[in-house]
Amino acid sequence: MSIWKYEKAHVMGYRMIGLGILFVALFGVIIARLFYLQVIQGEKYLLLAEKNRLSIRLTMPARGNIYDRNGIQLAENAKTFQAVIIREDAEDYHTTLAHFLKLIPLDEEEVKRIENELKYKRAFMPIRLKDNLTSDEMVLIQLNMPDLSGVQIEEGMMRFYPAGDGNTPVVGYVSLLTDKDISDKTDDPLLDLPGYRIGRTGVEGSQESRLQGKPGMRKSEVNAFGRTVRILEESPPVSGQDIHLTIDSRLQNYAARLLEKYAASAIVVNVQTGEILALVSAPGYDANLFTMPISYKNWNKLLNDPHRPLQNKALSGLYSPGSIFKLVVGLAGLESGDIVLNKKVDCRGKIKLGNQLFHCWKKEGHGPLNLQEALMHSCDVYFYEMAQKIGPEKIIQTAKKLGFGELVNIGIGGESKGLLPTAEWKKSNRNEDWRMGDTINLSIGQGFLTVTPMQIVTAVARIAGGKNIHPTVLKSAVQKKTEPLSVNPLYLKALRAGMYDVVNKPGGTAFGSRFTRNGKKMAGKTATTQVRRISLKEREQGITAQEDLPEKYRDHAIFAAFAPTDKPKFAAVVFVEHGGGGSKTAASIMRDLMQKVLELDEEEVSDK
Repeated sequence: MSIWKYEKAHVMGYRMIGLGILFVALFGVIIARLFYLQVIQGEKYLLLAEKNRLSIRLTMPARGNIYDRNGIQLAENAKTFQAVIIREDAEDYHTTLAHFLKLIPLDEEEVKRIENELKYKRAFMPIRLKDNLTSDEMVLIQLNMPDLSGVQIEEGMMRFYPAGDGNTPVVGYVSLLTDKDISDKTDDPLLDLPGYRIGRTGVEGSQESRLQGKPGMRKSEVNAFGRTVRILEESPPVSGQDIHLTIDSRLQNYAARLLEKYAASAIVVNVQTGEILALVSAPGYDANLFTMPISYKNWNKLLNDPHRPLQNKALSGLYSPGSIFKLVVGLAGLESGDIVLNKKVDCRGKIKLGNQLFHCWKKEGHGPLNLQEALMHSCDVYFYEMAQKIGPEKIIQTAKKLGFGELVNIGIGGESKGLLPTAEWKKSNRNEDWRMGDTINLSIGQGFLTVTPMQIVTAVARIAGGKNIHPTVLKSAVQKKTEPLSVNPLYLKALRAGMYDVVNKPGGTAFGSRFTRNGKKMAGKTATTQVRRISLKEREQGITAQEDLPEKYRDHAIFAAFAPTDKPKFAAVVFVEHGGGGSKTAASIMRDLMQKVLELDEEEVSDK
């Protein structure tokens, strides 16, 4: 019996030891698990717990405003309300979205966008459902909140352009983000803001980094329904910088009205400072169309308009400059010594080069002309003869000095560089040698040569003011000191004298557009560039009148000018696509435009 009791006690002891080891092991596992959860993974679960009661949101910064030179607001912000959904706060976001669409129907593209963002955006990020809510829409959402879990109404911000369509080429517009924007700037916190808009064109696009500002942060305690109980921490957003332009919106809108019937452009520049007072591309369009998702109807209307309203013709339009380029040839000849001011060339209406005839625009010819007279009458033969002596290399060199063949960089982007053709260019691009016929075409601004209206007005401003100005639309970029143009002032004076006669002397190609305003006059240069080839047969039988041609076959009309003639302060260009003639269409528009420029300048001087 005693042996049995001993054995039983012995077995019980082993069992107790085994159970003790088991308990210790289990306790160790529990301790290890607690250590893992509370120490190693403690931060993760703390954040998860915090998310149950905390809401951390970015707040939209106010975009910087854009003003014209007189303080008139060209782009401003308007407070609006928007509906957003937060996926993690929604019981079933599919059901929520379906309820929302019953209340406020959206187009198919918007629904696809929302569904895509709900799938791929982080669960705590708000997703825009509807912008710019009306008061009726807000009431409807509030009344149906029990069926709209995860939906909130937030204060938003819209961009508004109050100054009219004429300012769009300079100011530009903003629009909502695309997938490409998000993929290109994945580290930008602004991309997480529902309803954030980015600058696309004009100053809005080029100055995006200055205008956009920095988002703020709001940390708040929320209840089980996601509603804010109290704000725990808040840092305000930093507004974007305001941008002040050199543009005079009064002149801008006036020029836009002058051009509204055409596919055209106009630019006005201060020849002393480089400030751009007006830069118009016609027809214009309403930038406010793009602040919301633009409708297919409006987009197709803009896209299919034959006058191409979406193109900034002043900066990106590439054209032959026509007779405007005679100013370049004249200056190149004076600098090289191949043109002597009073030496005359006899124009008989054409010259022959090999088997090819090159005609003057005046069939019977102009007779003997010097440089000033050749500019006044825009004689082609004079410049044919002079260009052969000067040579294309010197002409191109002078063209570069005046700003052709390079970007002007006025501060809004979208510029075209144009083309100054050389023998090397022709060989590498056409696999052909440069010929004398190419030089003759170059002398009257035709052939391979292409320029922008912005380059034309830069060249005329440098000739008129004698300064190496760099035009800009940004007040902050205006040169404090402008260096003189590296050209003999007497040569510039000779060109200005020819331009004076164009407008103010009987027989000048723009004599019909002359004016005198308080003793001030305008000087200029006409140009007409062909868009079709005129056959020898047509020349013999009589060239078809411009008004009898379909619009697409009519010549482009150009007029470049400066004023006042005694002390030049402003230079301008008017370019009318298929306008039919520089002396008629473009010069008459310039007459009205330049008078307005002088009128506004007189007002500004009198106010000081």
